Amino acid sequence: MTTDIIAEQPVLLERDTLSRAKLWYESLQQQAKLIDANSPNVSTSRLKVRAKALGPLRQPVFVLGCPRSGTTYLGTLLSELRDSTYIYEPQILKYYVRLVRQAKVTSLHAAAIYRLGLRSLVMAGPGHGARAIEKNPNHVFAVEHLKSVFPDARFVVITRDGRDVAVSLSEKPWHRADAIGSGREPGGYLNGPYPHFYIEPDRADEYIQTSDIHRCIWIWRQHQEEVERVRHSDDINQLHIRYEDLVLKPSETVDVLCDFLDASSESRSAVHQRARSGRSSSVGRWRDVLDQADMQVVDKEAGELLRHLGYG
Repeated sequence: MTTDIIAEQPVLLERDTLSRAKLWYESLQQQAKLIDANSPNVSTSRLKVRAKALGPLRQPVFVLGCPRSGTTYLGTLLSELRDSTYIYEPQILKYYVRLVRQAKVTSLHAAAIYRLGLRSLVMAGPGHGARAIEKNPNHVFAVEHLKSVFPDARFVVITRDGRDVAVSLSEKPWHRADAIGSGREPGGYLNGPYPHFYIEPDRADEYIQTSDIHRCIWIWRQHQEEVERVRHSDDINQLHIRYEDLVLKPSETVDVLCDFLDASSESRSAVHQRARSGRSSSVGRWRDVLDQADMQVVDKEAGELLRHLGYG
């Protein structure tokens, strides 16, 4: 395989039981660090949240979309919901989403991991309530599994202009050619131009050898095609929003979002307040970054989908 030539160590790190347990522990540590400096470490309200987390999780929320499409910003807004605990990309679930997608674990095994995982993360975190709000872009490839484990789950899916996503993604080390040797992401892949599980196997060599911008628009297309497939699933309780609407028309977009999640008036006010931080300058950045050659690559890889979504 071509990746063996580039990498001195395995591109994909498969974890044994002990290593997975360590990853789980690190996920709990990560969640615990989210505790706000102004919040007491132990309080009556926190104890109530932890007690509720021992029971079934009710109406968990999953934030989906391509990486760099605004999922983090959206998750930050939802962290203001007063009955919920926000969970930011837990490492253990980032690892398991690939195993679920590739059917490398049984459905019972995966269901147990997800139920126990979310419950323990709610107990570890600093949230306001026992409703889990989990943000993990790659979970767009595991929606049916999440729905089977949590039948009353709600999915908030964000879409952003793929050209802006490609520019933003190319500024991170995760998929860049010059990032070889810079570390490994929690899902188990080395940083660098290595195909992740969602890249077509028969195009792996092309993915490794192409430009950073091409890889990044390719990643957007793969995620967005899955978003479009999910969009047409009638049995999925889902809301689709656009990043551009969230930052350019925050008031009406937040209202729609809060209606979908049955947010209280207190939560709605807090989310509106937080949404004022959106940066309109993040919309259309691609115009100042992508040259003509880049645009030809973008159009060849994802032009049809961009135009279908109105980003022509």
